[in-house]
Amino acid sequence: MVTTDSEMNQIASFYPGATSEAREIELAPIHEAIGGIDLLIVSPDDPEAMLRHTEVAHQLGISIIADPSQQLAWLDGEKIRALIDGATYLFMNEYELGIAIQKTGWSDSEILDRVKYRVVTMGSDGARIESKSAATISITVPQEKGKVDPTGVGDAFRSGFIAGLSWGLSHQLCAQVGAMLATYVIETKGTQEYRFSATEFLDRFAAAYGGDAAKEVGAHLAKSGFDR
Repeated sequence: MVTTDSEMNQIASFYPGATSEAREIELAPIHEAIGGIDLLIVSPDDPEAMLRHTEVAHQLGISIIADPSQQLAWLDGEKIRALIDGATYLFMNEYELGIAIQKTGWSDSEILDRVKYRVVTMGSDGARIESKSAATISITVPQEKGKVDPTGVGDAFRSGFIAGLSWGLSHQLCAQVGAMLATYVIETKGTQEYRFSATEFLDRFAAAYGGDAAKEVGAHLAKSGFDR
């Protein structure tokens, strides 16, 4: 449960309940049945499941997106280190990165050493994609029509980013797609209640990031059959 006040401050509460059974999901048979998992995202879930699936994914050579998010508050340093170490992508906001630094005992640079790419969201200041092997990429966020409810903004950013990865887009475009989708969420009450057509999305995307960027994203939306 996420409680949000009028200043957009949030308190997250989590009770695993039935999701504790997630630890019983076996990745290896799924990996074999579908001919290989390309990329596995480990998001907030039953902590035991998160750790188990991370370990098995490493054993199977599956690339991991580490997204510990709200569970950082409950996990100890050893478990956070296990979730982060060796990830292909690590997603965090600035506050979560601070918690990770405090609990793991690793510095900002040491955390970056242990992942291939680190994606840090910074609210209205945008996002940055960092890597030890490449220059940092920074993006701005589109102008929102109004701040209604920030709940689900991070999930929307990640889903847009991952969609971009599946389309083979550059990291900059991936982050911009995520930021555009997140903007729709913050304008809407409810985490998945936003609505838009492909044309509406691309018009706003072009206004924020330029026509060439919108054209490249639009080609993939068209292939996906998204309603214009």
